[in-house]
Amino acid sequence: MALHHVLAAKHEEIVQRWKLEVRGTLAPEAMPTLELVDHIPAFLDEIIAVLAADRDEPQPSSQAPDAESSTAAGHGAQRLRLGFSLDSVVREYGALRKVIVDTATEAGARIVLREYDVLFDAIIDGIANAVSEYSHRRDAELVRQANEHFAFIAHELRGPISSATMAFELLKRKTELPASRSVGAIERGLHRATALIDQTLQTARVASGVELHRQETTLKELFDDVEIGAASEAESKGVQIRILVESDEPMLVDPRLVRSALGNLLRNGVKYSHPGGVVELRGNIANGRAVIEVEDCCGGLEPGKVEQAFAPFVRLESRESGFGLGLAIAKQAVDAHAGNIRVQNLPGKGCIFVLELPAGFESA
Repeated sequence: MALHHVLAAKHEEIVQRWKLEVRGTLAPEAMPTLELVDHIPAFLDEIIAVLAADRDEPQPSSQAPDAESSTAAGHGAQRLRLGFSLDSVVREYGALRKVIVDTATEAGARIVLREYDVLFDAIIDGIANAVSEYSHRRDAELVRQANEHFAFIAHELRGPISSATMAFELLKRKTELPASRSVGAIERGLHRATALIDQTLQTARVASGVELHRQETTLKELFDDVEIGAASEAESKGVQIRILVESDEPMLVDPRLVRSALGNLLRNGVKYSHPGGVVELRGNIANGRAVIEVEDCCGGLEPGKVEQAFAPFVRLESRESGFGLGLAIAKQAVDAHAGNIRVQNLPGKGCIFVLELPAGFESA
């Protein structure tokens, strides 16, 4: 009798023997049976289907073999949730192979070499898919925990830094601080620390996968807000900010995230533009998508910077100070809206940062 026929006939027995094999060793005795064996019957069906397919025997479509078993992937995700170690997940599949071979042998089946090969390949594929999903979910959880940790630290630092900044500004207004390089260094340090904390909180919020808080707004409202935030630096550098809105239908987005993206793009444009230049912020809504462009006059990007533009901690110009997080934060905000962002380099003139995101209510 072919191996797959034996396995089909002994299906329930194999599952029960596997349960006894792993309970108390790989799995806690107290684990509910339903969760312990949740994916194994379906994975056994897949093995039977693979063995039958190798013999060119038709199987029901529900048991058709799958090169990338979603059953094994689901098993890996479940085992992570239940607190299994990665080596336990691997050994579970080893236990299943042993039970299959023992059960078939005791039933008098003569397993040929080809069937051993197919069985082992199926088990190895199952291990690979389970481990891959387990690792993917574990890494995602570690990233989430790291974001929460960074956000907590940034939030705790925000209070004392804010208090120190307010105290410093108060002393300046009372002219109790003499003008000096040291005082200027303290002021710049406080402002940079505040900016870094705010950027860390924004990054953690976007990267944590928190659900978007969509609200109705318009391009003009968003542009007005971000222009105010960049106006002071633009004035001090002698850079003009020009606003152009072609069409301004209502859009449903997370205003805080979009303002963060636009604010970083506009401030970068002002920061890198030559004195006396113009930074143009323009936008249009058409076919359910908002297209926003920020064009500066920085003279163009250095070779290799276009590809790195949105990577964290990359500064577009080495001569400028900063943490190199602005464009990375803008990209994260756009990604959270399922949009996209790109840069067009204009050598000798400047750059155009193009931001696109769904704007219609049907995208919510």
